[in-house]
Amino acid sequence: LSFVLDFLIEKSQIAHVSLFKNFTDVTILQYFLWIALPLILISFSVGFTHVVSPNAIGSGIPEMKTILRGVSLSEYLSGRTFLAKTIGLISALGSGIPLGKEG
Repeated sequence: LSFVLDFLIEKSQIAHVSLFKNFTDVTILQYFLWIALPLILISFSVGFTHVVSPNAIGSGIPEMKTILRGVSLSEYLSGRTFLAKTIGLISALGSGIPLGKEG
């Protein structure tokens, strides 16, 4: 799973740089692409996580501490939460933000 995450994040960052390099003749377009792609990926990450599983918002550390103390959080350890956290992490890290495994 970690290999797939790293692979997809790397491909996203390579696509970001290659988009920038393809438009060397128009500086304003380069600037727009350099700013727009991360904003699109971040917006997708936030929206997807919020729609699929609002329980996936945040780091998850307080929730895991609560679960380890014996309190049952039925919706927290679900497949939807895992999917939302995984896709949200891929798109957020693909945008260039240092979070998750990096920060």
